[in-house]
Amino acid sequence: MNNISKTSKKEEKISFISVVDDIISDLPQRSQEIMRKRYGIIGSEAATLEEIGREFGITRERVRQVIREVCKKVKARAGAPLLSRVKNKIIFTLESNSGIMETEKILEEIGGKDKNQKGAVRLFLDCLESVQEFEIKGVTEKSFVLAGFDREEWARVKNEIMEILRKQDSPMDEKSLFNQFSKTLLGDKIGKEKLSNFLAVSREIKKNTFGKWGLFGWKEVSPKGTRDKAYLILKEKGAPMHFKDIAEEIDKSGLNKKKTHPQTVHNELIKDRKFVLVGRGIYALAEWGYERGTVKDVLESILKKSSKTMSKDEIISEVMKVRQVKKSTIVINLNNYFKKTREGKYLNR
Repeated sequence: MNNISKTSKKEEKISFISVVDDIISDLPQRSQEIMRKRYGIIGSEAATLEEIGREFGITRERVRQVIREVCKKVKARAGAPLLSRVKNKIIFTLESNSGIMETEKILEEIGGKDKNQKGAVRLFLDCLESVQEFEIKGVTEKSFVLAGFDREEWARVKNEIMEILRKQDSPMDEKSLFNQFSKTLLGDKIGKEKLSNFLAVSREIKKNTFGKWGLFGWKEVSPKGTRDKAYLILKEKGAPMHFKDIAEEIDKSGLNKKKTHPQTVHNELIKDRKFVLVGRGIYALAEWGYERGTVKDVLESILKKSSKTMSKDEIISEVMKVRQVKKSTIVINLNNYFKKTREGKYLNR
């Protein structure tokens, strides 16, 4: 790590708003207001070029000119003590994240929750020569990188991870993903932390609510409706769940902004063949080997597959593997619908 980074680590608290005020203090009052409004340094959210133009009766190009003038001042005074601290803080933050960060993340990490401070940070991100915007539509989130950041390396890493995920065809936890990546040609050059930082700005690769990486379009990564969310919950749980518990877990996991109604979950899952009702209100995934149908249907399937007669206990044991029902329910269905031999065993009628 270079000296600039070490210095900035010690200089944690900087009032970016104060530095902006100092930079623009010798500008006309209107130009000062334009800068503050453009970057949301006073009061409300950052205003668009068009909004500022309407308010001050000027063109969008004139607004851009004012911004360019301020950026020239920032670049010209980059070596001054106050601006040097700002620059060092920004460089250190990016260096700590492998030279690349999503815009909102770097604004929050440096400016905190204060919208005005974040606006001031954004101004310097736009003006400093040591950082650059980085965005590929549909491929990356809006981000910032250090000047000289290897964009081609980033793209190679991203493409390699996408290939690994496509082959896996399901979300992977960070450890498993890195283990697979480490076997590739890039694995020797890219450490776990750098890989995570690179993926953090991707639009094509995302973490799901359980911290597993997958392709953005996958339902297990970006679930849309109740069925997708229930599927993700069951997949993560790895065992059958009651629809009330599924609804509760959807809310706990932050998958719904509004409260999930258990009855809605039940109504959706009962209609979808991906889910199998295996007990009173208890659902499992069909991909786990569960088959749809009543207890009678399950009994019929078990007896059909058996090459010999089966005892009551053997049948109950088999049914309990795919259904969560009372033993008495199984026995009642056995006695009502299936033939019993003299030895007390059962066969399919």
